[in-house]
Amino acid sequence: MQNNFDAVRLALALTVVLCHLAVLSELPAFQPFLAVLSADFAVKGFFVISGCLVTRSYLSSSSVLEYAQKRIRRIYPAYLGVIGLAWLIGLVATTLPTADFVRHPAAYRYLAANVTFLNFLQPTLPGVFERHPVSVLNGSLWTIKVELCLYCCVPVLVWLFRRLGPYRTTVLAYAGALAWSWLLPRVPGLSPKVVTELARQFPGMLHFFALGALFTAEERRLGPRLGWVALVTGVAFLLVRHHGLREVVEPVFYAAAVLWLATRLPVQLPAGKWGDLSYGTYLVHFPLIQLFIHLGVFQTAPWVGFAGVLLTVLGLAFLCWHGLEKRWLKRSAQRAIISSDDLAVSKR
Repeated sequence: MQNNFDAVRLALALTVVLCHLAVLSELPAFQPFLAVLSADFAVKGFFVISGCLVTRSYLSSSSVLEYAQKRIRRIYPAYLGVIGLAWLIGLVATTLPTADFVRHPAAYRYLAANVTFLNFLQPTLPGVFERHPVSVLNGSLWTIKVELCLYCCVPVLVWLFRRLGPYRTTVLAYAGALAWSWLLPRVPGLSPKVVTELARQFPGMLHFFALGALFTAEERRLGPRLGWVALVTGVAFLLVRHHGLREVVEPVFYAAAVLWLATRLPVQLPAGKWGDLSYGTYLVHFPLIQLFIHLGVFQTAPWVGFAGVLLTVLGLAFLCWHGLEKRWLKRSAQRAIISSDDLAVSKR
């Protein structure tokens, strides 16, 4: 069985990059990306893979505390680094005098809100990208707080897997997520924009995550059937026109397709040769695209700017992996070895 999780995650991250490049720049040269790629599919695919791999991490942990430490070490160092980088980009790009920017309360509200995953409270910096089609500094960060909520669900999901069975538990998670999205439009006073925003928050993505967790629990049974499940649900997804039915079919189709690519692709793709660049690519690309737009690079030479932003994103993702992520993961692994040794000693 192949392991192409690194390759699939990087492909999903680059899909988001290309879609955001088209949306943020609004240049005709990049609009074909939106015709053939889907950031929605990529983000939901990330939740599926996360459900699979994070459940594995929990099952291999000696305690809930060790699991929590591993999750924090995986998410937080790179996340903090990118927030700091975005703040520095804002300092360079602001239309305000440097002294006014540094003294502006919103500059520090941005740091406080984003460090605590409350990005919606202060998504912009003063005088930064105000004339852009989208003024938000990093519109990708909303998924991180959803990820953290889903991480907290893993101990409960595994407990329910053991009590109720993995399939019944997944159905419950599925029903909860669909009920969330179907009930929101019926709440008085919520605008369509707010409904759309809330629908993708927790627990709106729980069924994608639960399907990934189900695959971890039932990999031997489900693995050989992934191709057929992806084919059948893919056809159904294309043929069904009723929005409610598409919402039911979509998660199974996305999950089966992504997991088949990650575990059943006939070839091994060496995407991890230079490290796991997917998380850094996802985190850092949005403010870099905004900076390139600010500098006017795309207006003068769109494809030179395209190459430049792609190389810069991947370069920073490489540095992020080797300078931050990998180091903290090594510390996490060392702590796990120490704790297991301590446990072995205590049993003697």
